[in-house]
Amino acid sequence: MPHFQNINIQEENDLKKIANLIIKNYRLFFLSIVISVSLAFFINRYSIPIYNISSSILIKANSSQQSGSENDWLLNNLVGKNQNFQNELWVMKSYPLVEKTVRNMDISVTYFSKGKFNYYEVYKDAPFKISYLSNHLQPVNLIFNISFLSGGYFKITAESKKLYFHNLETDDIAYHKDKWTFTRNGKFGELIETSDLAFIVEPRDTLRKTIDNKITYGFKFNNISSLCDMIRSKLLFSVVDEKATVININLKSESIFKGIDIVNELMNVYSEENLERKNHLATITIEYIEKQLNQISDSLSQTEDNLQNFRSSNQLLNITDQASGISAQYMDLQNRLAELVSRKRYYDYVSDLLNNDNFSNIMLPASIGISDQLLNNLMNELINAQAQRSNLIESNQERNPLVQKLGIQIENVKKTISENITAAGKTTSISIDELNKRIKKTEADISRLPVTQRRLGNIERKYRLNDAIYNYLLEKHAEAKITKASNLPDDIIVEPAMEVGQSSPNKKLNYIIAIILGLVLPFSYLLIKDLLNNKIENSYDIERLTDKPILGKILHNKYKTDNVMFEYPRSNIAESIRALRTNLDFYVRGGKKVIMVTSCLEGEGKSFTALNLAMSYAQLSRRCILIDFDLRKPKSYFTSNKEDHVGLSSYLINQTNLKDIIIKSPHDKLDYIQSGIIPPNPVELIALENTEKLINELKNAYEIIILDTPPLAQVTDAYLLINYAEVVLLVSRQNVSLKYAFSVVIKDLQQKNVNNFCIALNDNRIYADQYGYGYGYYKKGTRKKRRFRKRRIEKDYTV
Repeated sequence: MPHFQNINIQEENDLKKIANLIIKNYRLFFLSIVISVSLAFFINRYSIPIYNISSSILIKANSSQQSGSENDWLLNNLVGKNQNFQNELWVMKSYPLVEKTVRNMDISVTYFSKGKFNYYEVYKDAPFKISYLSNHLQPVNLIFNISFLSGGYFKITAESKKLYFHNLETDDIAYHKDKWTFTRNGKFGELIETSDLAFIVEPRDTLRKTIDNKITYGFKFNNISSLCDMIRSKLLFSVVDEKATVININLKSESIFKGIDIVNELMNVYSEENLERKNHLATITIEYIEKQLNQISDSLSQTEDNLQNFRSSNQLLNITDQASGISAQYMDLQNRLAELVSRKRYYDYVSDLLNNDNFSNIMLPASIGISDQLLNNLMNELINAQAQRSNLIESNQERNPLVQKLGIQIENVKKTISENITAAGKTTSISIDELNKRIKKTEADISRLPVTQRRLGNIERKYRLNDAIYNYLLEKHAEAKITKASNLPDDIIVEPAMEVGQSSPNKKLNYIIAIILGLVLPFSYLLIKDLLNNKIENSYDIERLTDKPILGKILHNKYKTDNVMFEYPRSNIAESIRALRTNLDFYVRGGKKVIMVTSCLEGEGKSFTALNLAMSYAQLSRRCILIDFDLRKPKSYFTSNKEDHVGLSSYLINQTNLKDIIIKSPHDKLDYIQSGIIPPNPVELIALENTEKLINELKNAYEIIILDTPPLAQVTDAYLLINYAEVVLLVSRQNVSLKYAFSVVIKDLQQKNVNNFCIALNDNRIYADQYGYGYGYYKKGTRKKRRFRKRRIEKDYTV
C-alpha cells in the first residue's frame, strides 16, 4: 500500500476515534455547553458594565524647537518635534497631572446603588451627598450601606475585616484596624461623628423626591493616591499615526458621565499646565522688571521734587544754549551708561544662577532688550532642556535614558553660556570704563558753567536719566504682559470625551467563548483522561499493542446471570458471542478443536466468555465440554451445583475416574468439569501426564473442548496447557484490563513462540460501530408490543 494511503487511513482512524469519543460522551458535551452558556448569561446579566470613553488631543510642536538657523531646520523637524511630542506624552501620563485632575473634580466620595449581586456607581445621580470634615480621619475604600427611611431618616451599616483610616486632606494613613463594624441611625443634615469618621448626609435638592426607600445605596471614601493609581491603570494613550502628533485618550469607566468628566478635566489640566509652563518666562520677566521699577520709582520721585524746588527757589525758566548742548551730551552718555550697566547686571545675574545650579527662573536676554541672538538661543535651549528633564523626573521616569541625555546637554549648554557671558561681560566692562571717561570729561565742561546753571543741569540730568530708565522699564513691562496674554497652550482638543461603546461584558463574545469552552473543556478532559488512562478502553488500544486479530467484541452484560446464551439467546450480547464463535471457526479450520480461554488478570471475564462460548457451540448441536482448569480459584458455572463436588484435581491425582467428574449441564449437548477441591500444588498437578491423557480421551468423545484457565500475568498454570490447544483466546475487558499487563503477556507469548492466540474484547459498551441492527430487529411501531413477550420467548428459544 502506498505511504500516502497509510497516512489517510491513520487520519481516518483518528477522526473516527474523535467522532466516537464525542458521540459516546455527548451527554457530557451537552451538559458542559449548558453550564458554560448559563455562566455566560449570568456574567452578561449581573456583571458591572464597563464603558469606553475616548477623546483625542493635538500636541503642537514647541516653537522653541523650531528656532535657530536654517541649517538646523531639518534636524528640528525630524528630531526635535518627535522628542517634544514624546515628552508631552509622558507629561500627560504623569501622576501629578492625574492627581490635580482628581483634586479639581472633588471625587473623594463615590456613590453606589446596590443590585442583587453588585454595587453600581451612580456618580451624580445619587439622591444624597456626603459632606465630610476635611481635618478629620475617615475610613477609606469601604462601602457604607445606607437605607432611607421615612421622614428624612436613614440607617447606615458597614463592616470590614481590615480597614485603614486616612486624613483625606493630606492623604496620610493614621492607623488601621483588623476588624471594624459601624451601625448608625441618622437624619439629613445631622453630623455623624466618632473617633474614626465625621460626615453629614444631605439630600440633593433637585433629586429629593426621587429617593426610593426600597433601594439600598452605598458610598465610600477614596484616598487620593489609590484613586489616582486606579485612574492611571484604566487610562490608555495611543498615537493615531506615526507622522502625526495626535494622542488618542481612552478610559474604561463604570460610569459614562464620570469617565467623560475625568477625560475632559485631564485635558483641561494638561492645557493649563502647558500654558503655565509657557508663561513661566514672561512671569519671571515681569517680576524682575517690577522689582527694578520699584527701585527706580523712588529715585525718580525724589529727583523730580528736587528739580521743582530748585526752579521755584531760583526763579529759573531755562538755561543757555551752551548749557543745553552740554547737558544733552551728558544725558546721552548717561543713557548709554545705564544701558550698559543694566546689561552688566544681567550678565552677573545669569552667572550667579548658573553657579548655583538654579536657573528655573532665569529670563531670556531678549526680554530686557539685549539683542544677542546666540545667547538668547542658548538660554532658550537650556530652559527647555531643564523643563523636559524636570517633567520626566516628576513623572517617575528617573531611569529613562533621556534624563541622562538631557543632563549632559544641560551641562554643555551651561558651559557655553558661561563662556559667552564672561566674554560679553568683559566687553561691557571695557565699554563702561570708556563711557565713564567721557562722562568725566563732560562733567569737567559742565563745571565751568555758572554755579546756578551747573546745579540746575545736574538736577535735570538726574531727573531725565531716571525718567528714561523708568520709561524703558515700563515699555519692557508692557511687552512682557502682552506676551503673556497672547500665549496659547501647545495643544488643541480635537475631539472632546465621549462614550464610544461598552467594553465589558461583551455579550456576543462571551456566548461564543462559552460555546467554545463548552466543547473544548470536556474534549480536553477526555483527551487527558485517555492519555493518562492505563486501561484498555476499545479495540484501538489493543491494535496499538499487538497485531494479533480481535475475533470478537462481547457486549456489556446487563442481565443478572452469567449464562446469557442459555437464558437470553436472542439478546445482543448472545449475538456478539455467536460472532466470536463464527470467527473462531474461521480462524481454526477443522471439526474438533481445543480452545483455551484465558486472560491477563482476574476479573476480565474469561470464565464468563468460556461458559457462553461453550453454550453457543452446544446450541449448534456440537458436543462440547467445558473444563475449569483454574485449580486455585474454583467456580461454579451453574448455581445448582455444589462447589465441593469431586472434580479435576481428584482426577489428576488418580483418585477418581473421568466419567465420575463429567457433569451434565442444562443443555444436553454441553458437559463440564469442575476444578474440584483446591490442591496445594496446582502447577505440579497440571504438569502431570494425566493432563495429556484427559485431553486425548475427551477429544474422542467431544467435538469442542474449552479450557477455562487461570490468568497468564498472575500464575504460570495456563502456560502448561497452551500446547494442548489449537487456539488460545486471550480475553481483555474494557476499562478493566491494564495496558501494561496486557503488553507484558503479549511479549511473553511472542517470546515463547506462541502464535496461535487471538483476542476477544469483553464488556464492550460501544454500540455505534458494531452490531447496530442486533438480532430480531423490529419496526418502531411493533417494538413496544413485543417487548413484554421477550423474556418468555428467549427462555423457550433453542437452536
